[in-house]
Amino acid sequence: MSTARKLTFQEAWESATIFLVDETLEQEIDEKVAALLITAGDPSISESAHVTVEDIAEFIVQRRDGLDVILKDIQLSDEKFKRIISLLRKLGRIDEPFDVEWSMSKIKRKMAEKPALAHLIAHLLLRGKDDPELQQHVPRYYLERLNYQEIQSELQAVRRIHYKNQLIGTYGARKGYIVENRIKQQLERIQVEYGVSHASGRSPLIETDIDFAIPGVQDPWVIIMSSFQETTSSGQSTKARDMLAAYERVNRHNSRYRESRVFVNFVDGGGWHASKILNVWLNPVIIF
Repeated sequence: MSTARKLTFQEAWESATIFLVDETLEQEIDEKVAALLITAGDPSISESAHVTVEDIAEFIVQRRDGLDVILKDIQLSDEKFKRIISLLRKLGRIDEPFDVEWSMSKIKRKMAEKPALAHLIAHLLLRGKDDPELQQHVPRYYLERLNYQEIQSELQAVRRIHYKNQLIGTYGARKGYIVENRIKQQLERIQVEYGVSHASGRSPLIETDIDFAIPGVQDPWVIIMSSFQETTSSGQSTKARDMLAAYERVNRHNSRYRESRVFVNFVDGGGWHASKILNVWLNPVIIF
């Protein structure tokens, strides 16, 4: 039976990943792009169509992904669009009191209920850049995207690229969950084969939420944290600091009670400086 050991720094560095490639996630995004392209093929907004406000209003109400397609075509994020809708509410141009920001699903529901709102949003998407009042409140970088009338004629050839680029956030957000799921699958296999349980949740031992605790969060002997992501240099520093703090709590507990609890930190490495990886390696006990 092999003995658990800490990887050498060279082993840890060489095992670092540059990108996570997950075929299931790739396929999911491709299918989403394909669905958007089908919606974008609607004759009412085709390259040759002379698009009117009425056309856009009908399109964004009748087609489930209609608003998503237009926003991706003009390359305006959902967050910025929702903020502009909030501005219109605050300015009194949408007859709804401004309290909290509407979600995309709520905006779509309101458009279906109120044709006047759908018409206003259609006009915003088609020619919003020429709106004198918006010019006073919206930065030109965003305002100039509210120009579907001109952008529409150039779209068909580049739609696939645009749509995929704008779904990159989905890939980035989801890959962390994918890595956690792979860890979970291995732990479930271990539980079936050896009867060793695991759990997730807040642990009094390290005073934070544990991704995976073996055998449980109340008395964990193996603590597994997953911080897998490509991130900025400042993000690396924050992650390294947080994981180090968790490890130090485990280490103090081990020293005080003469125990051998293990802290396992799953990180990527392609975007990390070698010095940051070294800092992680010097402290947490990493086993595979």
